[in-house]
Amino acid sequence: MFVRWLKKEKPNIYLGNLAVTSEDYLAKIENVWRIGEPLLEDHLRAKLKDIFCLDPIPLHRDIQSSDLGLDVVIVTVRGGEMGSLGIDSVLIPVIWRPRIKLVSRLYNLKTDQTMKSFQVSHSVTWQTYMGQLFSFKSLCRSSSIYDSEQMEDLLCQACLILLNKMRDFIQ
Repeated sequence: MFVRWLKKEKPNIYLGNLAVTSEDYLAKIENVWRIGEPLLEDHLRAKLKDIFCLDPIPLHRDIQSSDLGLDVVIVTVRGGEMGSLGIDSVLIPVIWRPRIKLVSRLYNLKTDQTMKSFQVSHSVTWQTYMGQLFSFKSLCRSSSIYDSEQMEDLLCQACLILLNKMRDFIQ
């Protein structure tokens, strides 16, 4: 009996809401380069569903007191771009790296009380970005510097960091 008291019950985790809400000004500028391509936000929302392949929240009567829900929101999506600002004859380069920011909430399904919120912001390193920026593909481009597949990789890396934070909290 004493051993069972010390043994902690592992909670079941169910998937709540997944969303992408990137209304960033830089993201709107980047969408100009994505003419003819599907919106990056829609593509990343579908990828997010593939990454977090948890069961949906069950009916209210089937919920145990230890069951948890998980909501994940992509708050910021920046694909990375380069431009310039011109003042008279002076050009000032403006560069921003690809970045994804995730916010998640782990909550008790019975009480709907938030147990912990997590936030992860993940960017490409400057070295990697500069290598991509000055590549032949980028210099002769007709689309954005980072395509959907590369942004998928960045999303997967950010989700892995997020999952590690959640695992450390639950254990």
